[in-house]
Amino acid sequence: MKYIKFHKGIEGKSLNVLFLFLTIFAYSQKYPLKYGIKTGWNYSNVNAVDEKGEPSGYVSDIIDEAYAGFVLEKQVCVKSYIQTNLLISFTDRVTFLELPIYYKYNFYKRWSLIAGPKLNYIPDSEESQPYYFRRRFGISGDIGLNYEISKHFVIEGSFSKGVTRQYDDLVLTYYDARRDVYRIGLTYFIN
Repeated sequence: MKYIKFHKGIEGKSLNVLFLFLTIFAYSQKYPLKYGIKTGWNYSNVNAVDEKGEPSGYVSDIIDEAYAGFVLEKQVCVKSYIQTNLLISFTDRVTFLELPIYYKYNFYKRWSLIAGPKLNYIPDSEESQPYYFRRRFGISGDIGLNYEISKHFVIEGSFSKGVTRQYDDLVLTYYDARRDVYRIGLTYFIN
């Protein structure tokens, strides 16, 4: 008997993920899809190394970083949601486009826990600043808390741990930078 090895590539895995999301969406049709806008402040801790390989990096000022964007949230059962955002984050002198995909769980009255991966992309030009972008695409892991003030307003706080070493700062001489971000912000749901 001849066996055929089945190698499941990225296409097969992508189809499985798509099937999972379509199943969740079909199952949760009785629940609403909410959309809105969000904005808030970043506090970044950029972990890197110097030219000798010693720990180095950058810590932002408390007031000079911000983020803003759009949010979609689909309730999938009584206490569970899938949430995604399309955000622009201004950090140091680097701009990030971010796409987090969160699982949100309402654990007590108006309190919810969010967690999930976040993809980010650096759209900036290297010519206009003192950076070398090793990887424009990166990934982070996020966790946070939400508090629902009203039907339309939600306060959020979160922490994002950078996994990908994305850029070098050629003026401050730190390299292989990964960005950890603390956030506090406000979401406004239109519907």
